[in-house]
Amino acid sequence: MSTETRPDGRPRGWARAWGETWRLLVALVFGLVVSLSVWFGDPTGARDAEPFFALFVLLDVVVGITVLVLLPLRHRAPLVLTLVAVVLAGISPFASCAASLMLVSLATRRRAAEIVPAAIAFVVSSVLGEVLWFRSEPALPLWQTLVAVVVVTALIVVVGLYVGGRRELLRSLRDRARLVEEEEQLRLAQARDHERTRIAREMHDVLAHRLSLVALHAGALEYRDDLDAAETRATAGVIRENARTALTELRDVLGVLREPGPDGGAVAAPPQPTLAGLEELLDEARSAGMAVQLESSLPAALTGGHGDTAAADGPDEEAPPTTTSRHAFRIVQECLTNARRHAPGQLVTVTLDGRPGGQLVVRVENALGAAGGRAVRGGHGLDGLAERARLAGGTLTLDSSSGRHVVEARLPWTR
Repeated sequence: MSTETRPDGRPRGWARAWGETWRLLVALVFGLVVSLSVWFGDPTGARDAEPFFALFVLLDVVVGITVLVLLPLRHRAPLVLTLVAVVLAGISPFASCAASLMLVSLATRRRAAEIVPAAIAFVVSSVLGEVLWFRSEPALPLWQTLVAVVVVTALIVVVGLYVGGRRELLRSLRDRARLVEEEEQLRLAQARDHERTRIAREMHDVLAHRLSLVALHAGALEYRDDLDAAETRATAGVIRENARTALTELRDVLGVLREPGPDGGAVAAPPQPTLAGLEELLDEARSAGMAVQLESSLPAALTGGHGDTAAADGPDEEAPPTTTSRHAFRIVQECLTNARRHAPGQLVTVTLDGRPGGQLVVRVENALGAAGGRAVRGGHGLDGLAERARLAGGTLTLDSSSGRHVVEARLPWTR
């Protein structure tokens, strides 16, 4: 049987069965003790000589058993059953302990609208039972009887309030622990999703560009039969070099993901390309047969060389932050890969603009290929570019109108 608790903090399963059992045993034992002391505790034997003594004792037993039956049912109608029990306890010493336990249980609910009438009923029935029914010897003044009953009732209510408060505290602690666990699971899930996205982005950045070059040169070998032996060897060399480079970069990424560092943490990631390697990237694209033009207002030293229409070097050659520069490089790289796949033979224009303290604008545009704008939309690469720009605190826009495909990223250039 389950030992879990209900939403209201009460146990269920075998724990609740045991709780009801010990309450019944306590009510039975102490009820018998009280009943015996009331009916047979008079040393003079005067009560035994009273008319209908046996009938009174039998009535006490019957009423006491009735209240004992109500005790495990108290949660079904707490206020009503408690009122019945405390009223019956006024004429039955045997029922007094069970009625007290029911009043304690009612007080654990911590509802004044229920506790006050039940407590008043308990006081009134107890006082009337003592004055009119039992008439203990020696007889106490009415005010002393009233004070004693009020004190006992207050103690019973205080015990119930304490138990209810403790249950409320435990319930709040359980709820808090559950919320903390759920938040921790949510954080772990978010961390896993973030790590999957990061791995996918890095794998795409590492492989897509190199493999597109391999595919381009392999296609040339497959369809061109006019190449002489030297040209064939050169093309095969390009394929081999790009495949080897892709394998090396993939091994670097996998090494970062798999190998722990000296202190148990992750190893340092290999150096990532930045705008300083942009000219090398463009030269590589040109050697693959692409027509690429660079228009940059940035100092030439920041792009690794001189663009086709580069601006003259100014006094301020402050480089963009490394993270921003890396994102800009990857954006250009992915755009060149897309142009190579979807618009072969078209001129690709790369434009760089910006200044420290403002924004770095990266714009790559080319005429649409035979497939139009359909092939370049919805790919993982463009989704990755948008994610990169968002993570860098910038924006990325796509436009395939007017027969041209334009990708423009605006990244923050902090000082």
